[in-house]
Amino acid sequence: EKPAVMPKVAFLVAGPNAAPGLVRNDNHVRLPEAFEDAGWTVSVFDRESLAVDGHRLSAETLSGPTTALAEFDLYVPLGFGAEATFLDRMQMLRTLDQGRFVNTTDALIYQHGKISLLLACPEVPQPRSHLGNNPARLAAIVDAGGDWIAKPPASSFGRDVFRLRAGDTNTRAILEHLTRDRRYALVQEYVPAADGDEKRILVAAGVVIGAYHKQPVDHRGNLDAGATAHAAALDAGECATVQRLTARLDGLGVRFAAVDLAGECVLEINIANPGWLQTYDVVTGRNLAPAVVAALSRWAAASERPAVHADDRASREAARSAR
Repeated sequence: EKPAVMPKVAFLVAGPNAAPGLVRNDNHVRLPEAFEDAGWTVSVFDRESLAVDGHRLSAETLSGPTTALAEFDLYVPLGFGAEATFLDRMQMLRTLDQGRFVNTTDALIYQHGKISLLLACPEVPQPRSHLGNNPARLAAIVDAGGDWIAKPPASSFGRDVFRLRAGDTNTRAILEHLTRDRRYALVQEYVPAADGDEKRILVAAGVVIGAYHKQPVDHRGNLDAGATAHAAALDAGECATVQRLTARLDGLGVRFAAVDLAGECVLEINIANPGWLQTYDVVTGRNLAPAVVAALSRWAAASERPAVHADDRASREAARSAR
């Protein structure tokens, strides 16, 4: 009997020369280890080393050798990398089979941040939102009444997030700051549930891997802004919202994401390099990276690529025991 061909996965991660503080979680270690344990052949590449010679796209592995990128069964980009090289790298990676990307290059360009969710998934429950770069127009919305969160549409880590109400004397100044140099700002209805019941859910290939509850110290639910995490379960309404969202994500090229919920409203999705696994491990002592790999392996095996095989861990463990 011919031995099974082991599927190959390529990770594109921050290299040794990446700026300090650019990597905020351990996905680049945790996920390759889990894929390797599941029987995949794993290569980890420095995403900033992408190069083209003739018609051949290649990159350097973290251990040094340069390898062609065309023959992998799965591609897992983790993080955006340097802004100055981002579009060039996306154009190069776009030439590879996008059906083999956990999150496609189009998804990294178009689906990260708050704007795409608002426009691409109107059927998914979300807070009432307004987007623009005219501070006077946005200030008029706030002054008309209600409780609002103002923030950049593609920021991370709780940076430049403000809570605004009608009559606040600094509303115009905050909105002028957010829209400086004609940048866009998102003014989003404040969801009271975010005070005590905001949850972050990890999904992989349509499977809910788990959830944790975030207890904010102010109007921001970001752990980098001081929120604390606790293991959580989803109620029926939250499950329904996540199911409606995940039904859309695959078609948008998103198969690995963290979803922020406040009650039954989706606040945002994080697809570039969601740091959920490390936090959940710290909170619960459980490493759910193998569950992510199992879900992605099933998704890869279900596609029409004969080189990709589903996880057969049981047979491999039996083989190890027999040695």
